[in-house]
Amino acid sequence: MNTAGQRGVAVVTALLLTALSVTLVTGIFWQQQILVRGMEGQRLHLQGKLIARAALDAARVTLLDPARQGNVTTLDGDWAVPLVELRLDRFLGQEAEQGDGRLEQHIVDAQGCFNLRNLAGANGIDLFQATAFARLLAALKLDTALAYRIAGAVAGSSRQMAIEQLDDLGGVAGVSADVLERMRDFVVVLPAPTAVNVNTASPEVLTTVVNFSLRDARELVARRRQAHFKGASDFAFRLNDKETLEGVNYQVSSDYFLVHSTLTLARASLRTQALVRRSSDASLLWIREE
Repeated sequence: MNTAGQRGVAVVTALLLTALSVTLVTGIFWQQQILVRGMEGQRLHLQGKLIARAALDAARVTLLDPARQGNVTTLDGDWAVPLVELRLDRFLGQEAEQGDGRLEQHIVDAQGCFNLRNLAGANGIDLFQATAFARLLAALKLDTALAYRIAGAVAGSSRQMAIEQLDDLGGVAGVSADVLERMRDFVVVLPAPTAVNVNTASPEVLTTVVNFSLRDARELVARRRQAHFKGASDFAFRLNDKETLEGVNYQVSSDYFLVHSTLTLARASLRTQALVRRSSDASLLWIREE
């Protein structure tokens, strides 16, 4: 090969080596960028979890304050005031690292819902509670036959099919995703059977307590806005001769609350739900990411 040819081969080889080097370096930079972004995402997620826990602790303080508890739980309590689009720098009391951070939080009285745990009696299904649950399904325009299937699943709950939250009912025949969503605002699974709080229950849930129509329940809720029920006897007196259902317990105070939080931090978003029992220390029973 002549000198000119050798030079041409050398030039081509040099160009190929240069292109290969550029490709390798680009790949390394790209992998590093992915790694950095992953670490940044993990950092934001961890930071979000810490802030969400701080917000949950603040909610527990609201529920713990004896002056705000009293013997009656109503929708007029401080706990019922939601946090809407709260800037993190205002919540944390300092300049937040992420200027666009936002926190939303609201507390729901879990005893204003129908507790599926009530469906399980000492010897299997509690038929009184199952009948009451069927009334709720009717008010929600759902198949009332589901009440007894769900009651059977709750009463027979085991390690193989533990019913710890509403979505666990997905394995029950006839319980579709649409049915679960329809029930979500009216049904809860608590650690133990509980009475319905008639001061916070929706009209639909009140039909599980009193033998009246959904229309009558709505009228009762409208009157409740003017003056809450001071006790069980006051509630019974204001039913206008309507009778409460046999085997269904009700009261005017609550011990269990659900805290829903949504935290937006830069590109990260974290939604959590927590169950708090209002006792001497506002116990946190569980927390789940949604």
